[in-house]
Amino acid sequence: MKRFLTVLFFVLPLHCSLGQELSPYYKIKAADRVKQVLKDFESAFGLLTNPYIIDSEERDEASYRMRASLRDDARFENDLVPDHKGAKNIDFAEYQRIAFISYKKSGLTYHADWDEAEFKVVPQGYLVLFYGSKSLFGNYQGVKRLQLENVPCRAGVFIKVVENQVTEARIGFMDTDLKEKGKNTISLTDQRNPLEFITLPEVIDKLSGQVARAIPKSGVTRLFIEEITFQGLGVSNDFSKQLTGTLKSALTRMNSDIQIGLSATRSMDALLKLKGGYQKAGNFLKIGVQLFDGYDQPVGSELFAEILLLNIPNAEIEPAEHLVREAQRIREITDSKTAGGDIKATELLLEVSTDKGYGPQSYREGDIMRLKVRANKPCTVRMIYRDAAKNIVRLRNDDFRIAADAVDKWIEIPEKFECAAPFGFEMLLAYATEGNFKPIEKIQEQNGFTFILDDLKNIVDITASGNEKEKIVKCTIPITTQAKRKAF
Repeated sequence: MKRFLTVLFFVLPLHCSLGQELSPYYKIKAADRVKQVLKDFESAFGLLTNPYIIDSEERDEASYRMRASLRDDARFENDLVPDHKGAKNIDFAEYQRIAFISYKKSGLTYHADWDEAEFKVVPQGYLVLFYGSKSLFGNYQGVKRLQLENVPCRAGVFIKVVENQVTEARIGFMDTDLKEKGKNTISLTDQRNPLEFITLPEVIDKLSGQVARAIPKSGVTRLFIEEITFQGLGVSNDFSKQLTGTLKSALTRMNSDIQIGLSATRSMDALLKLKGGYQKAGNFLKIGVQLFDGYDQPVGSELFAEILLLNIPNAEIEPAEHLVREAQRIREITDSKTAGGDIKATELLLEVSTDKGYGPQSYREGDIMRLKVRANKPCTVRMIYRDAAKNIVRLRNDDFRIAADAVDKWIEIPEKFECAAPFGFEMLLAYATEGNFKPIEKIQEQNGFTFILDDLKNIVDITASGNEKEKIVKCTIPITTQAKRKAF
């Protein structure tokens, strides 16, 4: 009786799974979902092993994606140690430890291409075996070169299927064992519309190639990538972090001569900025980016890429509707013209940066934001911060002068902001003029801060209205504040 029950234990789940036998069409659909998981893991793991990606929010987002794509008991062949020394198969915690510690200085380039898939029935679902090749490049412990190029690779992904739809897919193992490859594999590339099978990391790779080719061949040494946000409005969310982090990681692989990060030099001729946005267009997600020089003047034409929305699973692409509305409203208010036309090196140039750099940013509850400013000429600066509660604070409590001896030097702003509720969309506005601004009358001192008791539109109109002899230049940094991320 005991033996019969044991057999029943293994046979019954198998019988239930066989009842869900997938047709060739749904196998292709399931394979699409599995490839998304594998490419998402590749993207997240590659970002986390890239020493140039230092934004904590981008790294946190990648860490969440990576963990979500793995089973707790996932095993990986130990291909990170040159000559395969040590245990052949290790758990992912050890695999990750080797990657993060032994390749901390050089980073680790990780890439896989998948050609075939094979389905095997297992209790509660299917084991989908993907066959292809993998490449790994890096300097192990900064001394020994690891270079594995197009090495045969196999990945095992366990999926659960309900009514022909994949409800869960997680990586169980990744190795080079192709001995048991069956004869009933399906091609992942034959007679397919490329758009139906392309994943977000692959789209970003193609876009990165366009950007790399558009970068001037000489002179430029540093590229700062601003966060790519929904409709370019500056509202940050997990998807914009994923998009931006993946783009940074891809560009560092493609052009090792360009440093990805905030410029520490005053040479605007050696700095490029990449800005952009994404939006839904019918069944597609369209991404557009544009290179700008250190003076915020366009370099070349705008570059585009697109992907089917169906190929971006489990992603909240659009930020919360109320944040988008608020960002659109503030943009309409702050988009007033200041200094127009091409900016020359001889004209006034204002730069504002937080501890996270230029452009759209996000802060989590408890984070501290620090600000600094610099200009290329003596000038008067007015800085205004509008928080999610619609309080408007005048930084340094008044306009301040950048004197001749402080030109081209970063000036720290003494106010530091701790991210706290209420959370939402916020904006930092900075203006500079070689003359003086019109005064703001409606102010109130409170707890050492100067609050402006006026409508934002009136404040912007008063500040931005100069005269022909005294041009006014402007910098803005959209900031999204959020509660602490829940534990995974």
